[in-house]
Amino acid sequence: MVQELVNLCISKLGYRSVSDDELNSTIQFISPVYPTVNVHEAKKMLAQHYNINVAPYKVLVDMERRKPWYKVFKANNPDTIDNGFWQRYKTYLLSEKHFAPDVVKSTDTLTDDIMDYLFDPNLRKIEIDKKGLVVGHVQSGKTMNFTSLICKASDAGFNLIIILAGIHNNLRSQTQTRLDEEFLGFDTQYKRVYDTNGEFTIGVGKIGGYPNTVASSLTTSEQKGDFTAQKANGGIAFNTNDTLIMVVKKNSSILKRVKNWLETKTDSNDKIEIKSLLVIDDEADHASINTKKDSETPTAINRLIREIMSLFYRRAYVGYTATPFANIFINCDNTDDLFPRDFIVSLPAPSNYIGPDKIFGTSVELSDNDDLLPICRKITDFQDFFPDKQKMDGQLPHSLPESLITAIQSFIITCAIRTLRGQEYKHNSMLVHVTRYKGWQNNVKELVESEFNYIKNGVIQKNKTIIEQLRKIFEEDTPENKSFKTTSREILESSFADIDTEIKVHEWEDVRPLLRKVVERIETMAINGDSKDALKYYENKDKGLYVIAIGGDKLSRGLTLEGLSVSYYLRASKMYDTLMQMGRWFGYRPGYVDLCRLFTSPELNKWFCHITLANDELRAEFDALARANATPDSYALKVRTAPEQLQITAVSKMRNADTIQLSWAGRLVETYQLPLDKNVIHRNLISTQNFLESLGAPSPIDKRNYLRSKEGEYLWSNVSPDDICDFFSKFKVADDLKKVNLTLILNYIKKLNSSFGELSSWRVSLKSVKNENDKYFELANGIKAGCSFRNADSKDSVDTYYIRKNHIVSSATDELVDIEDDILKIALSETKRDEPSWDEFYPSPKLVRTKYRPCYNPLLIIYPLDPIGANTWSDKKRTKLLIDRGFTENDDPIIGFAIVFPMSNNMNNAVIEYAINNSLIEEFIESENYYNQSTDADDYYND
Repeated sequence: MVQELVNLCISKLGYRSVSDDELNSTIQFISPVYPTVNVHEAKKMLAQHYNINVAPYKVLVDMERRKPWYKVFKANNPDTIDNGFWQRYKTYLLSEKHFAPDVVKSTDTLTDDIMDYLFDPNLRKIEIDKKGLVVGHVQSGKTMNFTSLICKASDAGFNLIIILAGIHNNLRSQTQTRLDEEFLGFDTQYKRVYDTNGEFTIGVGKIGGYPNTVASSLTTSEQKGDFTAQKANGGIAFNTNDTLIMVVKKNSSILKRVKNWLETKTDSNDKIEIKSLLVIDDEADHASINTKKDSETPTAINRLIREIMSLFYRRAYVGYTATPFANIFINCDNTDDLFPRDFIVSLPAPSNYIGPDKIFGTSVELSDNDDLLPICRKITDFQDFFPDKQKMDGQLPHSLPESLITAIQSFIITCAIRTLRGQEYKHNSMLVHVTRYKGWQNNVKELVESEFNYIKNGVIQKNKTIIEQLRKIFEEDTPENKSFKTTSREILESSFADIDTEIKVHEWEDVRPLLRKVVERIETMAINGDSKDALKYYENKDKGLYVIAIGGDKLSRGLTLEGLSVSYYLRASKMYDTLMQMGRWFGYRPGYVDLCRLFTSPELNKWFCHITLANDELRAEFDALARANATPDSYALKVRTAPEQLQITAVSKMRNADTIQLSWAGRLVETYQLPLDKNVIHRNLISTQNFLESLGAPSPIDKRNYLRSKEGEYLWSNVSPDDICDFFSKFKVADDLKKVNLTLILNYIKKLNSSFGELSSWRVSLKSVKNENDKYFELANGIKAGCSFRNADSKDSVDTYYIRKNHIVSSATDELVDIEDDILKIALSETKRDEPSWDEFYPSPKLVRTKYRPCYNPLLIIYPLDPIGANTWSDKKRTKLLIDRGFTENDDPIIGFAIVFPMSNNMNNAVIEYAINNSLIEEFIESENYYNQSTDADDYYND
């Protein structure tokens, strides 16, 4: 009843931005029709619908290659536009799928611009080739975005559209099913050609009044519905202006079929004139990249994509991915390859998106908001069951770890609560991803199924022990597992309270009666090539599918697990892009975000945190270049020289050179991981004391900078790069902190100073704060600095001090202490102009670093840290919890630092070369094969 009231209000308000007054008056006008409905609850749901917003997207465009055309086309063809695919799909998104107006509006604007970056497909007797990339977030709605683009492209005259949809049949089928519903409007399992009878109509096809929506499909949504020449020649006309689509796997056999069939359609120049081609490459960083070092002999899939495109006079390629790092390493000098030379778009996530920053946490520009959704459960009891290094013929487990049993029980409770919230007929999924091997997966399925049946029978028979176990998980906290009641309550008391209006703290008496109903519906499936199990979400769209899915690669990239709430995940990867893509738990969780759970190891939790930081840093880099109207080529250079690249993607995707180039220009480098060895701490302390004492007296405090306090820091100027390098050569950071490789940083400083005269006059800041423990760092020359306090970010490490939030810098103003006052004021005005929401009294540190800091004046900030901080770990409520690491107030201060590098005036040469170790390449190649082409996918490479 509440949803009915909300839907009526949406119908009256329309699909636009509305004010609070309009919203209130509408709900007051309609609510008397539903006298028993909780108006306050309906108002919250309505406000959430209209308050979902999307930030402006950023784009890099090669303006020299751009020829705007789309706005003129729309103005000259109103009938085509008003009665075409996009208008129908837009209506479907708003009225049937209930998308927030701002989300649809943002997508409309963005896809208009992407169309403008392409070309008018109606041109003739001209050869045109455009390539672009759209970078979204994992599980954030990229399919909706490229479906919108396909609709507009078809309206405009792109009449052959090839969608490259992953490497597995189930992902290809899922993508085809979405396009059947949202673009074609009919079920391709039963027909592939548009007709006017309305038979087998689904999705957008049920919306009448759009006559210009004629399209046919050369493929079907069946599991084995991929392209064959026989199907393509069966009753579908090629030489017409009507749109044809095909959804195909990235499989060399399939792509060869497509190529061979298209070659039969070419003219005397071996080209196709009648069709303008648009290729949509979903997960464009996966399988499409040429990983061979010799560009003349590219990998089969990459070569076939290029050869198919070359058959057309007019061709466009648009890749979609959430992890673009591999695409950036494509050789941009090779015009035949798939480098996105025309444009790269960075999609923002809507405000209701649950991404890694909300689950694992990070901070790019020192945000004070470090709240996380309390849904992660760190587990350590799995090694005897699922060891890190498994063998295909190794000893299979005979039972399940207690943590996996808890995860299964949590899934049952989640399904029951969702039923209580009126979501009985929605899909419910649980993911179990612990191994690559099909044999292991099938064994785990049997164990999970056996355990689930035991619980199920206990629920049905009202077994007191089983019911009591479920009750404890629901309402009693343990050190390993917060209860459902506590988790929901914490979210309601946090900054995430408004992310989901349906979050409630329920009582066991309301949940318990629903347990039997949900256990009767839950199925257990193994999703791999040896199993006949299939995730039939579409077939169960009206009643909902309840499933525990056990699998590996087939569940790790691209595939959407509908209604995913509980994940049990133990698969590691050495590549950040692979690991991020395995995060199927990212996305949208309307009405059940507080019921979601992620069971994973402390190590994987830490890795995801590092990924999030690296990913956000590169997105921030993109945003800065977009503000400067840079090109895709310049972003490629920036990413290729980023120290983060060593942690981001498989080295085999960087194989255009034996060396890689690194640059720290315009970067803030922080030592947020420090050794816990007391001997190392003491040596770092002595090195720091000797270094600072050698600099003499600090500069006098003056008033040139309104950010400088009288006690906040000491500042030295005109420090030589030789003195800086000598200090760095004696300092030791944590081994895991690959971004702060001091040997490489030393080489970078020496090169820029000797070759270009840059980084020649350093400034050194010693941070001093008032310390509640009266802990000081003292120098022989009388300087006394109060030690900063930094809580540990991990209570599990025994050899590394992981500083909370991955930042040793505590304030965004720390890196601005040496900048002149008039420069700060100019930079603040520019910051507010470029970022209207900026409400700080200081400018963006990144802007100052990349634009206003002189190339000869880098800044070194030294932080003496209270050693008690290494003993202290804070929970979400900022409660300080002691860790037994043996540090006392009498121990040496722990020294850390940050380096603020300015931009270089010689950006193309402001790099150092770093030789890639051959054994490292082989290690990463082995790892890439292990995770990307693993055993549970072998059958799909031989179609």
